[in-house]
Amino acid sequence: MVKAKKKVVFKSYTPSQALLLPPDLEALIPRHHLVRVVNAVVDRMDITAITDTYEGGGTSSYHPRMLLKVLLYAYSMKIYTGRRIAKALREDINFMWLAAYNRPDFRTINLFRSERVKDAIENLFSSMLTFLMEHNYIKFENYFCDGSTFASNANKHKMVWKKNAVRYQEATEQKCKELFKEIDALNKAENKAYGNKDLEETGSFADQSIEEKIEGQVKKLEKIINTSEQKKQQRKASSLKKKLEHYRAAISKYRRQQQISGKRSGFSKTDPDATAMRMKNDELLPAYNVVIGSEDQFIINYSVHQQTNDGACFPEHYEQLKAHTDQKPTLIHADAIFGTEQNSELLEQQGIDNYMKYPLYYKEQTRKFKDNPFNRDNFTYNKEDDCYICPNNKKLVFKRLQQDKNKTGYISTSKRYECESCQGCPFAAQCKKGSESNRSITINEKLERYKQLMRENLSSDKGKELKRRRGHDVETCFGDLKSNQGFRRFHLRGKAKVKAEAGILMIAHNLRKIHLHKANKAA
Repeated sequence: MVKAKKKVVFKSYTPSQALLLPPDLEALIPRHHLVRVVNAVVDRMDITAITDTYEGGGTSSYHPRMLLKVLLYAYSMKIYTGRRIAKALREDINFMWLAAYNRPDFRTINLFRSERVKDAIENLFSSMLTFLMEHNYIKFENYFCDGSTFASNANKHKMVWKKNAVRYQEATEQKCKELFKEIDALNKAENKAYGNKDLEETGSFADQSIEEKIEGQVKKLEKIINTSEQKKQQRKASSLKKKLEHYRAAISKYRRQQQISGKRSGFSKTDPDATAMRMKNDELLPAYNVVIGSEDQFIINYSVHQQTNDGACFPEHYEQLKAHTDQKPTLIHADAIFGTEQNSELLEQQGIDNYMKYPLYYKEQTRKFKDNPFNRDNFTYNKEDDCYICPNNKKLVFKRLQQDKNKTGYISTSKRYECESCQGCPFAAQCKKGSESNRSITINEKLERYKQLMRENLSSDKGKELKRRRGHDVETCFGDLKSNQGFRRFHLRGKAKVKAEAGILMIAHNLRKIHLHKANKAA
């Protein structure tokens, strides 16, 4: 017997049907949705720094609090470009509700982000930290620090290298000198009047800069062009003048490139503030180094730098923390590149416990290092005679104090010790470098004191716990930003604007963390 087919019933579907009343968007948004967190937190933030940038007059402006909410929610949802944000405002009910049906176009959004927020980002991030502290999300107890590179919005094929600018300038100056010889040969009549000296108004030729020399030679050529009765001489002088002016412009360009580079290796033409940095995939790209501090995966400080050495960036990073808040962390834990003498001295001055690792921390843990009797650290120190004893029982006596300045301008003082005589020592080949007559070592007593303090802190129970936590605290923040949020490249150009975008990104990260805390609590 064949069963009768049951009647199929579909739910009502009439797309063109008009509603008696427009729907309330808030009723369509879940109670614990991220957009509600963004709305509630930004409502409590002080945005005076933004509103003060408006001059008034003219037509009405979109409310800055609405634009800020839209930006932060967009970055939380992995939407980073002005056009995509404007599209979401037209199509996404969460954006529509957050913006109260306002629909600023992409130009308005981009202008707000790159100009209004740029000057107010410090205050906005400070407001974010205040909210986190008031609601006990952070306590400024354990401060984990690390850095990571983010590509800039610049063309990787338009890099300018400082060493090339120097080389090209030197080559151009040499070409100018060769032209000077031709000009002197062409200007015999003037040489008779002035002897071996240059024109009186330009001073001594040997004491002049290359630009002054070129200017003086150009004047000579102009004189020939205007006074010579021979057409051939005039054409030759005009040709030489054109070459000199071309070289003068080139030298000016190369000098300008070196000035823009400063202490950096170079810059990008499309974003002069970006520096070439080696990325994780070993690709060399114009980029910025972002250093952050975190606690319980909340980002409580960030700074943007033009160099890759995180340790050298730390003093500026700490100054940024003081600009964001009056709070001081109880301790700071960071990887080996941070544990320099300069950074340790900074923490000591600020009264912050130093749980940083130092550059040789990992190497000191190896058996090869510990068992090597020729390591400087394994020599015996005689405090009474202020000398070190080598494995052959020879004394390394104090010779002199020496000072070294690093790239940040910090000056370190070290003591130099040298062996009385390595002649005939059976360990000489293993102990000293081939070019040295006697084995010498350099001891930085202040740094050694800091290293001993860091060893003790890191070997304590608290230090071991911090080493375990660091991997899933600060490094997780970078992993979330780059892998989960897909943010690997800035969308604005110039360090000031990049810093503003980084601030938006960090605040958006914290908003997402608040949302997760609330969701877990409600579950």
